[in-house]
Parts: sequence; C-alpha cells; structure tokens
Amino acid sequence: MAVDTKVRGFILAAGFGTRLAPVTDHVCKPLLPLKGATLLDHAISAFDKAEISDIAVNGHHLGNQIVEHIAARKDSSRFEVFNEEEILGTGGGLYGAREFLSKSDLFVVFNGDVLCDVNLADLLDAHKQHGGLATLLLVDHPDVNTVHLGPHQEIVHIEGAGPLSDNRIPDECRALTYCGIGVFSSQLLERMEPGFSSLITPLVEALKVNPHSVHGYAPDNLRWDDLGTLTRFLSVTQEAEQKPENFAWLEAANKGPLQVERITGHGSDRCFWRIKAVAWSAVAMRSHPEDEEFERQLAITSFLRNHGLGAAEILSEDTIGKTLLMEDLGSESLFALAQHSPPEKVTMLYHQVVDHLLRLQAFTETAKKECPLAVDRCLDRDTLLWETRYFQEHFLVGYCGIQPELLTGLSSVFTALANMVSNQPLVLLHRDFQSQNIHFKKSRVRLVDVQGMRLGPLGYDIMSLVMDPYVGLSENVRLSLLGQFSIGCSVSEKEARTMALTAGLQRLMQALGAYGFLGIVKGKKHFLGHIPAALTNLNSVLEELAKQNGAGPGSLGAGFVELKRVLEPINDNLPGVENSST
Repeated sequence: MAVDTKVRGFILAAGFGTRLAPVTDHVCKPLLPLKGATLLDHAISAFDKAEISDIAVNGHHLGNQIVEHIAARKDSSRFEVFNEEEILGTGGGLYGAREFLSKSDLFVVFNGDVLCDVNLADLLDAHKQHGGLATLLLVDHPDVNTVHLGPHQEIVHIEGAGPLSDNRIPDECRALTYCGIGVFSSQLLERMEPGFSSLITPLVEALKVNPHSVHGYAPDNLRWDDLGTLTRFLSVTQEAEQKPENFAWLEAANKGPLQVERITGHGSDRCFWRIKAVAWSAVAMRSHPEDEEFERQLAITSFLRNHGLGAAEILSEDTIGKTLLMEDLGSESLFALAQHSPPEKVTMLYHQVVDHLLRLQAFTETAKKECPLAVDRCLDRDTLLWETRYFQEHFLVGYCGIQPELLTGLSSVFTALANMVSNQPLVLLHRDFQSQNIHFKKSRVRLVDVQGMRLGPLGYDIMSLVMDPYVGLSENVRLSLLGQFSIGCSVSEKEARTMALTAGLQRLMQALGAYGFLGIVKGKKHFLGHIPAALTNLNSVLEELAKQNGAGPGSLGAGFVELKRVLEPINDNLPGVENSST
C-alpha cells in the first residue's frame, strides 16, 4: 500500500477528566470552553497552522459529545473519530487508529485536554533534524518534571518507566514535563499492541534498544497548562477575561456543550461563574489566596445544609486553591421576584423569609455546639462602633465630602446606640440578610453569602430584610413582617419594634458605608445607585427614634436629631449616582 507522506494528526480525547468532576460528569474535558471555543478546537487550530489537515480523534467518556461536536464542524469530512467501547489509554488509542495513522510517514499526537501555544511546524522541524522514533514536546513544570533530557536533546530517562534507574541519570540532564504533544514515526505503530496501554511503554522499550531514538523539544516561553483541576481551569478562564492579549494565539471559534458565564454585580472580591450544560448547572467560586473566610464558608455551609437551613450544596472543593463548585440556586432571588411579581405574592414571599429567619435564629445554641466558626465572631459593642466609624469614613466623609471635624458631635450618639443594640439578645446572624442574598428554589428559601455568619443582636437581620434598599416595601407590609417576627421570637411588639429600629439604624449606616466604600474605593460605581433608597430608609428610622426617645438636651433623641441635621443637606444634594439593579 502506498504511503502518504503528508503528516497526519491524532487528538487524544477519551479520558475521564476525573479531577474536574462533577463538571466532567456532564461534559468531556476536551470540550471545556476557553475564549469562545473548546480545548478540542484549539488543538485543531494548532494543526491548521501547521497545515496538517487529516486528523483522527478518539473518544470514550461521553464520546457521543466528541462525535456530535466534530460532525457539527463545516470541515467534518477531514476527521475520523474512533469511539472506544472500553478506554484504551494513549497507546491503545493509537493502536485503534493505526490504519489511519500508518498512511503517513509521521503523525502528531496532541492531548485534547491541554492548552498549549506550540508551533507544530517548529516541532516537526525539530523531529526531522534529529530523526528517530519520536520527539516529545517538553516544558519546565517543576511539580511534575519526570522526563530527563540529555545535552543533545535525547530523552535519557522517564521516571516511573525507565530505561535507567534513577541513580544512573547523568548530572547534565534536565528534568522536564511531557506536554502530551509529540511527533512520531509511523514505525512506532509496529510496537503497539491491542488493549489498554500507555504510549510511554513502547518509547521506553525503544530507548533500551537505541538510547538516541527518542528526542525532546523544549522551546522557550512555551504556554502550557493541562487545566486538570477546577482551580486551574478557572484561573486560566479569569486570565483570558482580564488579559485577552495573552491568548491572541487562540483563533478557533466553535462553541461546545458547556457554557461558562461570569457572575457580576456583587460586592465581593471573589470571582463567580455559572457553569451550564444540558439539564445541569452549578456555580463556581474562586477566591484570592489570602481569603480568611474560605474555611468559614465551608464549615457554615455544611452546618446549614445539615439542618436544612438553605445553604447551597458544595459539589467539589479545593481548600488549597480556595475554589468551590456549588449547587446553582438559580436566578430567582427575592430581589428578582419582587421586581415582577404581584404585590400579594411578594408579601407572601417575605412572610416565608421571616419564618426562615426565625428558624435560623432558633438554631443559635445548636450552632454553638456543632459549628464554632459560625459563632466565633460577634456583632458586639466594639464591632457596632466600628460600623458607625465605617459609615462616617466612607459615606459622610468619603462620599458626601463632609469635613471630619464637623462630625465630632456624633460620637456620643453612636456610643449610646452601640450600647443599646449590644444589649439585645444574641442570636445566629446572617449579617447581610437582604433580598439579593435570599433565593427561592423549588419554593424553598435558600441563602447565599453565608460566610459572614456570627452572633449578633436580635433585631439586626430582620431590619436588613424589611429596610432593604433594593426593594421598597410599604409601611403596612413592614409592620406586618415585624409583627410576625415579634410573635416568633416571643417578645412584645413594642419591644421588638424598639430593638428593630435601633439595630436597623446600625444596619443602614453600615450599608451606606459599604456603598461608599464599594463605589468610591473599589470603583464599583453601580453601588452608588442604592444610596438614595438607603438614605430615605435611614431618615425614616431616625425620625421614629427621635420621637420615641424625646429630644431634650443630652438625650438620645437629641443625638438622633443631630444626626438627622447632618444628613439634611445631603438629602437635598446627593453627589451624582448611577441607578442600578444588581
């Protein structure tokens, strides 16, 4: 049979991608997306640049996805897909495609689940220069450097395979990593056998016979990543979002069965993505290395899940890389539902949320026994005073531009307020119990952003809910919800009202400080759009507190009046804001 001297290609796409589970339970790893295309298509693009047109692809795990993806390409006729009933490994996969590959003198193997900017034409030139059975693409990756390259670019030893023992490796050898990409003579196929095997085995056997039969090629500044874990995949995804110029060499544009969408609009420094396949979705979170809340989130989420308190299920976790894959709670937040639901339904949903809050607070003692990280912090007097300093620094001074010396008279009222609020009963506190952090899935209340949980004043979370700047509730609805809350926590309506108002004043000042910080310091301008509603709520609470406490000289009510006086010119002349519905 005549041999076609054109180089052929082979893409390995049969693996399980186990370390990426459960994502790879729904899509095979070569079809993971990056910059608008799959890893498989990026590999094909590398072949195209080297003018290698005839390509074989093997598949096994979710192999029908490979078949369908190749069939959907306009150039599908140039491919041959070998779907393995049983996984055959890298060697067995080549044996299965031996008839296709043996029609050329050389073939290039490209692992379909890696990302690499190799110039295959240069790799082919390197192979033709040295000759022999194979030339492996190598990179310096210290964590997994197992291939020892000699001074004449010959492969001397492969750890765990041979042919030398470790103590016989010459000192001048470099330890490098095989990228899963190489050029091979069709003669290698004669060394292959049916069944499961590794490509490395016949290479080592060849080295035993001829120590110079296998070479390596290690170009400088090679970009390579096996994207083997969710942390690595998200890291590269984030880099592609933030520095697209680093990936200008990626040209393919064929979308696969998995979608990865960035979730924006939140105030966290963490990064979130929604990962969607057919009939499945999850939310991925990647945190910064110094995130001290990561372990808290794991522990608190587990506690809440164990007691049916609404936290998302953790699907996978990487504590070193600080990455989570979580159950997708969907887009039906209380905030979103309140925008398009009839008023009577919104009221019903809020009453359901108050019931959930009461149930959460009822688990305070259980949390102390079972989840120390949920109660190791407390919204106590010192923390409440920190909140009001935060309000002064980032809202009154940072956003409104008031000179700090004009605010010295507020110190006594903030101290008195902290004393009052810190004397409330301490309960399990979400800390940011507002409509965007409360979701409904299958009509059940679910909670996000739970890592800030701690002990705190009884009235804090309920006022976070009813005085939420994101959703405008009528006074009648607020009173109804506070009445339901007072009955549920066994305090009088009057006492509950007082606790709610004082804790609510604290909460609203904290929120305004946060909007100023996020909008001005962090540059997330859309948060400034929530200031008018929060300020209106703050004035409403202040007005009622001033009435309740009187306004005589030195009284707490007089302090509230003083704060109201400071805010009056701000109410009439807010700095420019941007409306938002994050």
